[in-house]
Amino acid sequence: MCLFIGGTDRSPRAFDEVWILKMAPESPDGSSVSSSDWRWIRKSTTVRGGGRLPARTGATATAVGSKVYVFGGQEPSQGTCFNDVVVLDCDSWEWSRLEISGPSPPPRNSHVACVVNGGRLLVVYGGSSPEVGPMSDVYLLDLREGAERWIRPKVTGQAPEPREMHAACVLPNTPGDGPDWKGDREIIVVGGRGRTAMLSDAVVLDAQSLEWVRRGDVGAAVCAHTAVPWRLGRSGAALLFGGFGGAALRGNDTVTVDGTTLKTITKGVSSEDAAFAPEPRFAHSSCLLPGGGMLVFAGVTPEADLGDVAVWVPDERAGVVPASDLD
Repeated sequence: MCLFIGGTDRSPRAFDEVWILKMAPESPDGSSVSSSDWRWIRKSTTVRGGGRLPARTGATATAVGSKVYVFGGQEPSQGTCFNDVVVLDCDSWEWSRLEISGPSPPPRNSHVACVVNGGRLLVVYGGSSPEVGPMSDVYLLDLREGAERWIRPKVTGQAPEPREMHAACVLPNTPGDGPDWKGDREIIVVGGRGRTAMLSDAVVLDAQSLEWVRRGDVGAAVCAHTAVPWRLGRSGAALLFGGFGGAALRGNDTVTVDGTTLKTITKGVSSEDAAFAPEPRFAHSSCLLPGGGMLVFAGVTPEADLGDVAVWVPDERAGVVPASDLD
């Protein structure tokens, strides 16, 4: 099951809907793309205390157990940015506004957020607002129930250039040290749009020591792309798809960034897979599927808004299911 929240079209109209893409139970890796096996379900949600939450785009939605934490975003017609955190309980399908102590981040959109330390910490980096422009700050949200608080940490190492519309994910195979840290500790950030130009760098943040520890170059500037966690042998990596390079769309190949060396491997679309591959796009969504594949949904081109679903499976054919074919 994949969950999609909010977004916008080019009018611009922001959405406040919650949709589930239910996949075939016999293909948890997403390898089956028959439209008869997949279907969209629009979930009806309530808001604790009543009222409605503002529709938004450019927010982050981060799953921790059965809850999804939505931070920031923008109402595109007015340009208003948010710095609130709203939580969707996927057991009751109820929204709640999270009460948080500590210094709140400035309002922003087009940032990234990754959860680390066994679901205890949400790490927010970068983003922009009409008032501030691109940012390069790091905030931590302590998610311990009943003790939620924002922390503005001191981060050492050479800070990256301020940016928006970048991509990030937690690097697998980067375990933390000591009994107080659970799971992987490193977050890779790739590309984005800076204050004067598109960016082609890759930087790694150690979320446990709070230090920028590595930087490199992926060779081509890109923004509005996506990254999902990947593995290259024993090294953690990020699998990138899509994006905009400033003058043209990136192709529909996949790019893997080695989290240790920050070198890239590009896998193009073979002639036999061309009929299944999604068209190039930016401002889409991607997620990692349980069996190791990557799902890509929607996005835009200079000519059109897209609503298709594509699945990339390692060493097998990917497939596209047009949105109109999904019930």
